[in-house]
Amino acid sequence: MWTITKPDIAALETFDICIEGIRNPALKARLEGIRQQIEDADADFDIKGLAGQLYMIAQSADVIGVGGAVTADEMVNLYKRHMSRQKSRGRTIYDKIMAAAAYGQCPFCGHLPVSTLDHFHGKAEYPVLAVTPVNLIPCCKDCNDYKGTAAALTPETQFLNAYYDDLTEDRWLYAQIIHGSPPGAIFSVIPPAHWGAVTTQRVARHFRELNLAKLYSSQSSRQLQNIRSSLSKNYAAGGAAAVQADLLERSDSCNVVAINSWEGALFEAAANDGWYCGGGFDA
Repeated sequence: MWTITKPDIAALETFDICIEGIRNPALKARLEGIRQQIEDADADFDIKGLAGQLYMIAQSADVIGVGGAVTADEMVNLYKRHMSRQKSRGRTIYDKIMAAAAYGQCPFCGHLPVSTLDHFHGKAEYPVLAVTPVNLIPCCKDCNDYKGTAAALTPETQFLNAYYDDLTEDRWLYAQIIHGSPPGAIFSVIPPAHWGAVTTQRVARHFRELNLAKLYSSQSSRQLQNIRSSLSKNYAAGGAAAVQADLLERSDSCNVVAINSWEGALFEAAANDGWYCGGGFDA
């Protein structure tokens, strides 16, 4: 998982832009009546996010304001019609959040291209956060679908959050080469010794629920085939040692960008596999 910078756009600013497009006077009045709730929920989300306590935010069916209740369906429609829809008033903010993902890649998996915004807390379950920028994370469609909208109720069931959870200095993703024709790889989470139980469980759950082992393994098979010709030339020139040196250089280069990149883990595993370096790459 990659870390990205939090949006610097206030929820109330986003909300006000979105409700400019509401033509129904009664609905607009009720929406204007929940401005304080939108602002308070934004601040609370940031506080709990920094503390690793997003699971403590309560769900609600409606947002109660001075002008009456705004339903979850109405907040969902506000997001869909006035923020995510092309040419809507809030679309500029939507696009700005989308553009925050490094290299245009999903921070949940670190591989597939960003194609949507994920409501970290589902918009139907947490309607007051439906257009709150810090609750919106750019991601790929697969991760968005796999993550779903089920709420975390305990610390260990929280998905990793790209704005608040920074694990970029800790190595936890590892690979193992599968001996076969063609060779492949499997991936797993091995937590560092200093992690607590909650962090370990959260990372393992994130990895499992988003099917990252399957994604990385499928990509690895193609990657190993892509470098087959290059490794053959190295082997002919310097044997297994030359192949290992090449793979370690590839791994180091990947790890400079992201220490838990699946490519870096793959090349490291290949470099440390005697069978692979000794000619298995050409199986």
